[in-house]
Formats: sequence, C-alpha cells, structure tokens
Amino acid sequence: MKFLSNEKGNTLLIILLMVVIFTTIGLSLLGTTLSGMKKTDVREADIQSTELAEKGIDYLTTLIQTKTPAYSGLPVNDFNIGLNDILKNYLVPKADSAFLSTSELPAEKGSLKVKVYYPDLPGPINEEIISKVLTLHSEATVNGETKRITSTIHLGAKAVPDALKYALGAYNPCKGKDNCETQDDDGNVFLHGGVAIKGDLYVEGNLITKNKGVALSGSQSNWIDSDLPSVEGESGNKAHLILGKEMYKMNNNPSYYTHIAEKTFPAQSGYEKYNKNNVSSLFTQFTEPNKQYVPIVDTRTPNFLPIDIEAQRTRYYFTDPWNKFTVSSPSDPNFNNKSHQEHTRIINQNKNIYVAANMPLHIDGSHAFNRLSTRKYTSSELSTFNSSNGTSKISFKEGAYINGNLHIGRDPRFSYDASQFEKFEIDGPIFVDGDLTIWGSDVKFNSTVYVTGKTTIRYAKISGIQQGNSLSTLVLFGKKTISIANINLYEDTPNLVRGFFYTEDVLEMFGVGSNIKIEGGIFGRKVVLNALKGISKNYWWGNYYEAYQTFLSPSKSRLQVQYNSELIENPPEGLPKVRDLNIDVIERKLQ
Repeated sequence: MKFLSNEKGNTLLIILLMVVIFTTIGLSLLGTTLSGMKKTDVREADIQSTELAEKGIDYLTTLIQTKTPAYSGLPVNDFNIGLNDILKNYLVPKADSAFLSTSELPAEKGSLKVKVYYPDLPGPINEEIISKVLTLHSEATVNGETKRITSTIHLGAKAVPDALKYALGAYNPCKGKDNCETQDDDGNVFLHGGVAIKGDLYVEGNLITKNKGVALSGSQSNWIDSDLPSVEGESGNKAHLILGKEMYKMNNNPSYYTHIAEKTFPAQSGYEKYNKNNVSSLFTQFTEPNKQYVPIVDTRTPNFLPIDIEAQRTRYYFTDPWNKFTVSSPSDPNFNNKSHQEHTRIINQNKNIYVAANMPLHIDGSHAFNRLSTRKYTSSELSTFNSSNGTSKISFKEGAYINGNLHIGRDPRFSYDASQFEKFEIDGPIFVDGDLTIWGSDVKFNSTVYVTGKTTIRYAKISGIQQGNSLSTLVLFGKKTISIANINLYEDTPNLVRGFFYTEDVLEMFGVGSNIKIEGGIFGRKVVLNALKGISKNYWWGNYYEAYQTFLSPSKSRLQVQYNSELIENPPEGLPKVRDLNIDVIERKLQ
C-alpha cells in the first residue's frame, strides 16, 4: 500500500512539472507572438508612413508639373513670382524651418505635412533662363512611426525639342494645332532593305519593313535584294521602339509608289502582321558579339508635341523702317566676291542688311552678315548662293531670312563626280520662306535651317564645319517634303552628316547608290528609307550591287542613322524655343 501511495505522489509531481513546463512554454510562445505582432505592427506602420511620405512628394511634383506651364513663356522674373505663388502654402525659407499651418495634406490614416525651400547653391545664377532648384520635403506619421523624404529637383526649360531625342521618328503634325487635318498614314515608317538605325525609334503609326531596297531611275523603280533593317541600342543593349499602332512585313514586290501610299496594309496584298512577341521576324537575323539588332517594343500611346516652324519666322524677318536696330538697304542684291566689286563685300560686312530691290538675291563668294532679310520675289525667281573659286564662306551671325526659294549651287547637274561640286561653308541660322534646293554642291553647315516649302538635296555632299576636334551640325526643319538622294554616289566610305532632318510631311531618303551616315536623326509625318549593304558601283554595262546581303554586318549599310547625344548636350544656334519644362530629380533621401 505504501508503494502505491508513493506512486500516486510521483504521478502528481510529474503532472505538476508538466503543467509548469507547458505553462512556461505557452507564456514564452505568447510573448514571442505578442512581440512578433508588435514588430509586425511597427513594420507595417513603417511601410505605411514611407508610402504616405512618397505621396507627399508626388503631390508637390504634380502640382509643379501641372501649374508651371502657364508661366513658362514669361520673363524669368515673372516666372519666379508665379512659381512662388503656386507654392505659397508650402514655401519656407530654409531646410530647418517649421511647417506652415497650411502645409498639412489630407490622409486616410496618419498625418502628412509638406514643405518646399530653395537650397543654397554655389556659383552664379543665370537670370536669363528659367532654371530653379527646389527641395521638396514630406513628413508622414502613421501609428507613431515617422518617415521623412526629401527630393531635390531641377525645374528648367527644355533645351531642345523632344524630336531630337530619337534616332528616327514619325508623328502626327496636327496634334495641338487648329485648321490642320490628320491623315490616315500619319506616323508611318517604311524601312526597306538593310537600313541601319542606332538609337531609339518613335513611331506613332505603323512600322513596315522589307528585305529589299528600291533603286529609282526616273519614274521607274526596282526592288533590289538586300536584308531586313537593323535597330541597335547603345553599349550592346537593345534599342526601344515606341509604337502607336501595328507592325508589318511586306513579302511581295508591289509598285513602290503604291506601296508607300498604303494606309490599311491588307494581308492579301502581302502585308504580314506581327506583334511584339515575334518582333525579331521584322529585323535582320545577322548576329555579332556585343550587338543587339532587334529593338524592345513599347506599345503605348506616344506623347509628342510637334514643332511650330512658322512661328520662327519673326525671329529672322525684318524690314528697314520697322526695326529698333540699324539696317542698311543696298540697291543691288548681287553680292559677290569679284575683285572689282570687293568694296561691296566690305561695306556690308557684319551689318544688318535688308534687300528691298526688285531682283532676287545672289550671293557669289564669301560674305559675313550680322543679319540678312529679303523681300518677296515672283515665284519664277530664285535666291542663290554660288561659289566662283575655292570655298565660299557665308555667315549670318544672327540669322538670315530668304523670302522665296533658295538654291545653293548653280544649275542642276546630274554628275556624281564630287570634284565638280561647288564648295560652301554656311554658318548661322536661316529661314527660307519657300523651297530649298541643294544640288551639285559640297556644303559644310553650322546652321539651323527652317524651310516652309519643299527641301530637295541631290548630287551633293553635306557635312559639318570642322571646329577643333569636332564637326558642327546641320538641323533642318521643313513644312513640306524632304527628299535626299544621289548623295556620295557609288563611294565605299560613307558621307558623314552631323545633322537632324525634321518635316511636317514625307521624308524620303535613299542609300542604294548613295552612301550616307547621319549622326543625329530624322523625323517626319511619314518616313521612307531605302538601303543596301556593301558595295554599289555604276559601270558602263549597268549597276553592280554586292551579293549575299544577309551575311553583311549592319555597319556596311549604305544608309546609317545614328543618334547623336550632342544635339541635346550642345544644341546648335537657332533651335526653336521650347515652352515645355523639365523636372529632373537631383537627389532623393529617405529618413
């Protein structure tokens, strides 16, 4: 019996020990759970306060983006007054200043306050351009957890139009304009043959590719076997293709002019439709190390505002009686560099010249003007730049206005012998209120040129003026068609053109017999490019084009377009003024 009693006592002791152990474990687990819940609550509050602080920065950024455009066209001082008025509820003198009573923003949970101040910056301030640096400060508290975010931004006028940020683009020129009719083929791009693009593409309409380029002979057009085009990114990366509509590959050989006028691209006519998942079928299959020749397709609604070309006229046009600066009005518009009229060149040098004579302007030889403006002539007359001997150097320090058609070079020549071309160096912006023709000429530009009529460049060489270790740039904005062909014909080394060509109409360019490399870009309502790769020659028995085009690198293309970042970093004189503003984030901190 005593044994049984001891056994019962031991059992009770074991049970009590187990109760104590499990109670301890339970309390420990409960403490851990409660601690975890507390940490979770803290972590959740931390995340929520960070997200709320981000909303404060987003609010201030959106406020600045939406309100400042109304002031962007004003003088700098008036812009600054307007900006301060926009930010008056949040603007404080310095970083450690207290929040204003009007600085609290509504929040579903917690509290949110914001403030803005101008940081102290070293160096001089340019009072002639819109350029402001601001620090946006947002402070949010949720369940006792406080987070602060500061974002220092630069608010400034865009240096260049958006078009200059792309190697190639096509757009709707009527966007944002009155009395302008949108066409069904606005924004279409045709890439025929081995065209080589390096940089991003902007296509508001459809993209059409084909593995043949076109050679034109009078009204006749012939499809020549080549390769599909290539689009290469920087530093071995893929380029981006911003696409508004669809992508097609043309598999038949239709009439060239019917093809580029197509708007619906029916399958029964040979147009094969592709989506962004099989975009590689539209581009070359050629491969080489560290190169990507097929772009990434970004299918989104493009956002691009056209350039107002005609608005630039008032920057260059002037007449004698109505100006605040001294103007000379010569009776003879025949400026030349002949020895017996050397005094004409010297008298007009570096002056503001208004040509009011009843004859068209002729500039023969080298001349330097400060400003030049002409009257309107009859449609049958031309203003001309001619070169008698050597290289004619013509400069317009503050620009030239040609009221009518301008022809650079003498009578049209169908010779592709560059040694026969007239030679020019043209420096300074020009506004041509008519057609521009460059023919039989070797022209070096450092200019921004506006053309309200058609632009035709044939049997010519176009390049930049050597300035130290670099070449200058030609930027051409046209309202009507730009046609470039027969440039650097049948040469093995490309004619390097540092330039950008933009039109509100069709831009058509050939690299079949021509051999061109553009460092800049091209942009038009509709863009049509034709190219082969490798060697092209003209012999007595006919034309020779190198075979096995698909085995040739895109670097052998006879029409290369390469984006040039210097157009953004160092824009040429005379670019159109841009009313839009940029917001760039300089530094962002979370505390």
